[in-house]
Amino acid sequence: MKTKQINLLFAILTFLLIGCGPSSQELTNQGKQKLADSKFKEAISLFDAAIKEDANNMDAYNSRGYAHMALEEYSKANDDFTLAIELYKQTEEDVPDAYKYFYNRGNVRRFTRDYEGAVNDYTQAIQLDATIYDIYLNRAFVNAEIVGAAEALKDFEKAEELSEGKDKRVLYHKARLLSVMKDFEGAIVDFDKAIALDNKYAEAYYYKALAISGTTGKADERVCKMLSMAEALGYSPATAALQEYCE
Repeated sequence: MKTKQINLLFAILTFLLIGCGPSSQELTNQGKQKLADSKFKEAISLFDAAIKEDANNMDAYNSRGYAHMALEEYSKANDDFTLAIELYKQTEEDVPDAYKYFYNRGNVRRFTRDYEGAVNDYTQAIQLDATIYDIYLNRAFVNAEIVGAAEALKDFEKAEELSEGKDKRVLYHKARLLSVMKDFEGAIVDFDKAIALDNKYAEAYYYKALAISGTTGKADERVCKMLSMAEALGYSPATAALQEYCE
């Protein structure tokens, strides 16, 4: 009788110990903290454990994909984002962050030069949440490669609208595109906006100098001033341009 009681107590303790382990979502949250600390391999181990606990944890697949992407393990990242997308398509639940699965896979496809796949993913992400300006920004980069400047400009303009003109990257890259389109005056306006947000934005000074030279056809005093600013801020291409055009 005593032996039976001991065995029963052991079984109860074992059950309690197993039952007290972290849940799949808790493991996922721990992994996300490792992501925030740039400890990507440790994060992957936690996401592996989360998926072992719940093979339908979309968040864990997406987060593990992000960790693989940060390590430039693009094939693994693509697989994880695809698994998250497939699970999302099968669920009847509301998944507010589902746009991230498409957005992240779009980024992987952009990095691996699958531009058409990237555009398709970014477009699906926008259909799920049209308020995230980074999606438009990244789609603009791809559209510039495969569709053309005019289509890319629409995405840059939408990104600027959604960011309320407060993200220097959007303004800078839009200005670069306008320069390519030979709208140098428009480019100068946007470079100025980017510099107003960050007066140490060396690349913006450099490319503003090129835009100014595009309007005048020469390297005048304004061009050399912008190049000097870029050089002072450590942008090495400005040094060569100064030596060639301003000395």
